[in-house]
Amino acid sequence: MKFTAKRVVVSAAVAGVAVAAVGATVIATAADPVSPEVTGSTPADAGHENEGKYTAGDYVLTVHELDDDGEGTSTAIGPHTTYYSKTLHGNGNRQHTVVKFSAGPDADGPIVFSYPVPAPGRALGCVASGTEAAPQVRCETELPAR
Repeated sequence: MKFTAKRVVVSAAVAGVAVAAVGATVIATAADPVSPEVTGSTPADAGHENEGKYTAGDYVLTVHELDDDGEGTSTAIGPHTTYYSKTLHGNGNRQHTVVKFSAGPDADGPIVFSYPVPAPGRALGCVASGTEAAPQVRCETELPAR
């Protein structure tokens, strides 16, 4: 194969586009990572299997239970409040795959933490702490109640 200046320029351009596309995918993924699932030994509260238990800290915590298309439900939880969600695993034809959290009263605020929805039969326990300016959310997949 004979290498000409034109062929080298075209090859470099194609390679550059491929690198840019991969880089954009990595940046988009890094901007909204989903934390790895953490399974605890704590059983879910009796009567709340298959539910999400969300406890807000000193600020309003908005919980977004979403499917792969980003569709789902959002619920704002007042400060120092615990909320049990019966729609953790979805409702009807919609199957939720991720739970995302934002801090403050703006439901469209930036996502501060994401966690995968556990398998059916398991519950999810999440606790928010920190401040609205520096929120922290910790989640743990809980075993079925005994």
